[in-house]
Amino acid sequence: MMRNIIEQLHITSAKYIRADLGGQGYSRINAHEIDLSPKMVQSWQMLQGMYPNLPADNYLPNNAKYRFRRYGRFYFRPSENELMPLPHVDYFQSKDINNVTGGIVRQFDPLLPEMFDNAFLRDLIMFDFEHFSVEDWMKHHTWQVDVHLIRVVASAEFAGHPTPEGIHKDGASFVTVHLAELENADGGEVTIYDDNKNPIDSFKLENILDAYVFNDQKLWHSAAPITPIDPAHPAIRSILTFDFHYRPELQLPE
Repeated sequence: MMRNIIEQLHITSAKYIRADLGGQGYSRINAHEIDLSPKMVQSWQMLQGMYPNLPADNYLPNNAKYRFRRYGRFYFRPSENELMPLPHVDYFQSKDINNVTGGIVRQFDPLLPEMFDNAFLRDLIMFDFEHFSVEDWMKHHTWQVDVHLIRVVASAEFAGHPTPEGIHKDGASFVTVHLAELENADGGEVTIYDDNKNPIDSFKLENILDAYVFNDQKLWHSAAPITPIDPAHPAIRSILTFDFHYRPELQLPE
């Protein structure tokens, strides 16, 4: 894959997300507060079209099959607007931040080349980072961005649980979650908690591109299961989420 340099953002917002993050530690962004260029709309639609073909997540309780996903990583140097795919690795979270699947080495299917190369996905990473409340000197160092495409499907027989189940952290510096797909789904409420796991806000992502951004070092979060509104048809809720890890020692493989 070629070296990816993003020279101009084509995703913008007038919402002062950085002020929310610097104050309460999280920000909610409604879809109407995000503006996409025509190029971004087309790239976003292409990415959305890949969700129905995501492979199954094989690490669900009781061997359930309600969640589908792909996972990949970027090397990111913000000061140079540089994004480069990193080699695929297994995924691990410790038990203290993820009580359900923490402590397990999980092998997820990698992002496809066309996902790494998708202009919307790359620009959205840049857009999200531009609004983080970080010191300027940190922008001159390297970050690792974990990318997760996740689709949850529920039926009248079984609910669809988010990833991971329960109150958790992702083990990153900042986390962003963008709604990619929502059909016939009831539930899915997101709750934000302080560091003592006391709830401080609860809301739903209801329109495509609704999002929330939070400081994962300070806050916990959870999302409720989904069930079908019309039991004759499946419920679907898909997200595009990024975990931003400050990794000044990270280097590209030779």
